[in-house]
Amino acid sequence: MASGNYFDWDPIHDDDDVIRSALEHANAPVTLAALVHLTGDVELLRGDIRVDHSRARDLQCGISTEQQAIVRTRALEVLADYRDRGCPAPPRLATESLREILRFITGQELDEDCVRFLIEESEFENDDAYGVGGFDTIPADIRHRFHVVVVGAGMSGLLAGYRLKQAGLSFTIVERSSEVGGTWHENVYPGCRVDNPSHVYEYSFARHDWPQYYCAQPVLKSYFERCASDFGLRPHILFEREVVGADFDEASGTWDVTLQDRGGTTTTLKANALICATGQLNQPRLPDLDGVGAFEGPAFHSARWDSTLDLSGKRVAVIGTGATAMQFVPEIARQAGEVIVFQRTPPWIYPSPDYRASVPAGEHWLINHVPYYARWYHFLLFWLDGEGLYASVTKDPAWPHQERSVSAANDALRKLMIRSIQRELDGDEELIAASIPKHPPCGKRLLLDDGTWYRTLRRDNVQLVTETIDRIAAGGVLTTDGVEHSADVLVYATGFHASRFLWPMRIRGRDRRDIREHWGDDPRAYLGIVVPGYPNLFCLYGPNTNIVITGSTIFFSECGMHYVMGCIRMLFENGCRSLECRKEVHDAYNVVIDEGNLQVAWGAPNVRSWYKNKAGRVTQNWPFKLLEYWNRTRTPDQEHFHFS
Repeated sequence: MASGNYFDWDPIHDDDDVIRSALEHANAPVTLAALVHLTGDVELLRGDIRVDHSRARDLQCGISTEQQAIVRTRALEVLADYRDRGCPAPPRLATESLREILRFITGQELDEDCVRFLIEESEFENDDAYGVGGFDTIPADIRHRFHVVVVGAGMSGLLAGYRLKQAGLSFTIVERSSEVGGTWHENVYPGCRVDNPSHVYEYSFARHDWPQYYCAQPVLKSYFERCASDFGLRPHILFEREVVGADFDEASGTWDVTLQDRGGTTTTLKANALICATGQLNQPRLPDLDGVGAFEGPAFHSARWDSTLDLSGKRVAVIGTGATAMQFVPEIARQAGEVIVFQRTPPWIYPSPDYRASVPAGEHWLINHVPYYARWYHFLLFWLDGEGLYASVTKDPAWPHQERSVSAANDALRKLMIRSIQRELDGDEELIAASIPKHPPCGKRLLLDDGTWYRTLRRDNVQLVTETIDRIAAGGVLTTDGVEHSADVLVYATGFHASRFLWPMRIRGRDRRDIREHWGDDPRAYLGIVVPGYPNLFCLYGPNTNIVITGSTIFFSECGMHYVMGCIRMLFENGCRSLECRKEVHDAYNVVIDEGNLQVAWGAPNVRSWYKNKAGRVTQNWPFKLLEYWNRTRTPDQEHFHFS
C-alpha cells in the first residue's frame, strides 16, 4: 500500500529453502551492503569482491557470476542466523561504515558533500529526507489562517498537499480533471509506462514495492490515487475546476485565484501563496504542417487517445518516433492491419532488458524481509541513473568528434547503442541506417527499450517512412517524394508545448503584469521555483528542472517543495506577508544555468529538440549533477528575497 514504506521490513519466518530461492534473484552489491548494515561487519567489503563500472548501467556492477554465488552463500548464513535469533533490530550503523559501503558500490572516493547528500537522500540516518521542521513552533491558528492554493493534483500537486498538511497549513488543490494523477490519469495510450526505474520514481514518504521494474500507467495511476486517499488529501481537492487566472493584490499581499467549472461558472479563492504544479508536458502539440485538420478519418494526439476506437484491421499513420510512439506503436501493431510510422529523427534507445519485465517473487521477498535491502537497492538505482551517468553527458572541449558525441564517455555510450541496433536489426542494413541518430547521445531524450521497438519495425505490417512530410491530406499523409500514404486513422505523437509553463492561466503579479507576456517563449525562474515580480508564487517542475537521463522528476519536485516550505516558514519567522525573489539573484542564476547547458549533450548546437526554445536556449533542463540542485534547495537564503 502507498501508505506503507518498503524501506521497512517484515520478520523472517521462512525456512532455508525459501531464503535460498529468493537469493537467486539477489543483486550482489545491494546484498553485500545490506549484510554489512545487518551485521555491522565491514570486513565483508574488504575481500576479493570488487565492483567494476566499466559496463554501462550494469546492476550487478561488474561482479562476476562466481562471486555473486559467494555473496548468496554468505547471505544465506547471515539471514538464517538473523531469523534464528528472532530478527532483532539491527544496530545503528556508524557513519564511517556507511561511507565505506558508498565507496564500495560507487567504486570511487566521494567528497563529504556528496556522501552527506547520498546518505540523506536514501534516508539511512533520517526517515524524512525532504521534510521541513520548525512549523510546530508556530501557533496552530496562525498556520491555519495561511491558505495555499495548489494548481494541479498530479505528482507535484499531491506532493505539495502532503507537505502542507504535514506542516498544519490550510490548502486547496484545484484539479481540472475528475481524478488525481496528472499525466498518469490523462495518458491512456496503449503501452504507456514510466521510463525511470519504478523504485526511484516514488515519493520519499510513500516507498512502494513495485510489481514491474518500469511500471505501466494503470499501476502508477493507482499509486497516486491511493496516495491521495491514504494521506487524507481528497477533502482538500476541488475536482473538475480549472484555474483560469490569478491576480496578486499588493495591498493585502495575497492572490485572488479565479476558478471555472465545466459549466462555465466562476468562483474566487483567496490565497496567501500560490503553488503551480501543472508540470511541463500538459499541453499537446500538433506539428507545424500544412493540412493539419484536413484528414477526414479519426485523428488525435497520443495524449488524447481515443480508447473507443477499434484499430483492428485499420491502416494507422503515426507521426513521430519519440518516447510515446515507441511505447504505443508495438501495441497497436499487433492489432492494426498496417502501421505507417513517419520519422523525422531517430531516437537513441538504451538497451534495457527489464523494461517490460515484472519483478520476480524472490526479489519481492528480499525487498520485504532483508533489513536495508530496499534502501540500498534504491541507492544503487539512484546512483546509476543519476550522479553515476553525469560524466557520459558532459562535454569535453578537446573531444574531436563533436558532431556525433560530446566526449569519449558519450561516444562509448553511442557505440553501445549502435551495437544494440545492429544486433536487433541484423541483416537489414537499410533499417539500421535509418535507426542510427546523427546527434550526440542524450542530446535529446534517451529512450529505454528491451528491443521491442526494433522488432516491431521489422514486422510485415509496419513501415518506417523517413521521407519528409509535405502535408496532411484528406486521405492520409503526403511526403515530399510525391507519395500519398493513405490511412484510416491518424495519430500525432508529436509531443507538447513544453515552454508554455503555467499555460493557459492568466497570472498577473505586481503592476498586473501577465507572466505569459513576461516570459514569452523564454520562461525563467530562480531554481525553477520563484520569479521576480510575482510574490508568493511558486512553481514545481518549473523552468530548467527537467532531466534527460540523470534522475527522476520526483526528485526535483521533492527538492522544490522542500524549498517552498522553507520559504513559507521564513514568512512566519519574519512576520511578513510575502516574499519576492530579487531580480539580480534570478538573473545571475540563469546565466549559470545557460552556461551549464552549453556544456552538456542536450545543449550541443547541432541538436534540435523540445528542450530548446525558438532562439535555441535550453528552457527545460537542469545542466548539473543532482547534488547541486539538492544543495541549492536545502535552505532558502533570506538575502535572495524582498520581504513585505
